[in-house]
Amino acid sequence: MTTLDNQHGTIEISPTAIASIVANSVTQTYGVVGMSTPSLASGIAATITRDPHKGVEVTINEDNIDIDLYVVLEYGIRIASVASSLINIVRYNIEKHTGMPVNSVKIHVQGIRVS
Repeated sequence: MTTLDNQHGTIEISPTAIASIVANSVTQTYGVVGMSTPSLASGIAATITRDPHKGVEVTINEDNIDIDLYVVLEYGIRIASVASSLINIVRYNIEKHTGMPVNSVKIHVQGIRVS
């Protein structure tokens, strides 16, 4: 949980709230077929709990955010272009909605799928 102070009071933002913003941004990006998990064990856990933030790992440091995304992309698209687009849209939406700087967005392509 991260805390921001301003003239009106204190704002607390949880990593789950940030993961929701990220997941929404990713699913609306052209070329992304779905989200994946970093490992089989976390995939089983996400399936059992029906985690809507599957494939998103958020780390909040003292004054910035690090994000890891595990995605499945559409066959035939340029991977570098989609990854660049994902980085830009995620960074923009997080900074717009939370006011916190994003230190890094790492894209892990877990697979390619024909849609």
